[in-house]
Amino acid sequence: MSMLSSTNRQRRVRSRHGASEISQFIPAVYIAILVVLMPLINLGNVFVAAAIQYLSTNDVVSKAATQPDYNSSLNAMVAEAYYFQSLGLAKFVRLAPQGGYTGCGDDLFILTTDITSGTRKCSAADMPLSSAVDTTKSIYELSVTSNYSVPPLIDLSSVPFLRDVPGLGQPVNLSFTVSRPVEHPGGLQLASAVTGGGQGTQVAVTPFIRNTTGNTAPGQTWRDPIIYPQILATGETVVGTAVLLVEANNPNWTPTSLTVAPGDKIWIDTQAVGLWENSPGDPSLFDANGQTGHPLRTDAVVPSIVVGALVGEIGPPSGTPFFLGDQQFNYPPPGSSSGPLSMLFNDVVNTYGDNTGAQIVRIVVTR
Repeated sequence: MSMLSSTNRQRRVRSRHGASEISQFIPAVYIAILVVLMPLINLGNVFVAAAIQYLSTNDVVSKAATQPDYNSSLNAMVAEAYYFQSLGLAKFVRLAPQGGYTGCGDDLFILTTDITSGTRKCSAADMPLSSAVDTTKSIYELSVTSNYSVPPLIDLSSVPFLRDVPGLGQPVNLSFTVSRPVEHPGGLQLASAVTGGGQGTQVAVTPFIRNTTGNTAPGQTWRDPIIYPQILATGETVVGTAVLLVEANNPNWTPTSLTVAPGDKIWIDTQAVGLWENSPGDPSLFDANGQTGHPLRTDAVVPSIVVGALVGEIGPPSGTPFFLGDQQFNYPPPGSSSGPLSMLFNDVVNTYGDNTGAQIVRIVVTR
């Protein structure tokens, strides 16, 4: 009996020791998870976010550097930036743009390197060159700087010794700068233009400018400076962008260099200061919506649309003209035709010579 009692006592002691060890092990596991595993997960999230942002910056500057003019480079940068933000992995790590041109998180700079001295100059953010381009004396590059914020994947802001650590208890700010040689240096100038002999003028227009309040400077912006976030919200993909000048006295359709396929959508925006005039006998200035309130003219190029309106056509001269005006968002062109998109100031046939003014138009084609 004494041996049995001794055995039972030993078993009870071992049981109590085992329970004690388990009770100590569980807090140790919680501490290990809190101090080691969760921070590692957050650090891994920052690493993935940094890799995505770096790849995005490389792709953005590569696309921007191949554009024919500076404004097209700006549009390409914005379109690519929002495309990367729409990807599932970027959404998972919650990459959030911080500032940048139109709030896309990226800024575009022009680097000018003197061939003789090696001196390098950097332009102001998101601004074309104000001086003449001379490829015999300088090398030109485009540089994109991206700025994004990444919050912790697991919120550790309540943990005393981790709450103030970026990436663990607080968001971390990431910045990358990548440069690429420019394929078309002539397009970097402020006054750069390519004229197509009566076919319209491609221009590098004054870009978006922020003032000290964070708003756009009056007279130097688009009517809708946040058009790209709106496109992103629709889930569509940008397949082409262009900026061009449509002149009121041009009787020919102005080509946009963009091709529209069945199912594509058109986004149109114009500069807020854009005004034009029909004729000296009708001196009132009006915008791209045309002479609203005036009767339609059966002898106009597009009789079903008011005179003075900005109109579009796909695949001219066989396409069906349609109204564009100041703005047109997520617009499905009529019919199922595909082909190049062109624009025109709608007026009475053979009366374009006395018109004045122009519209600077931004076109985005999505799919």
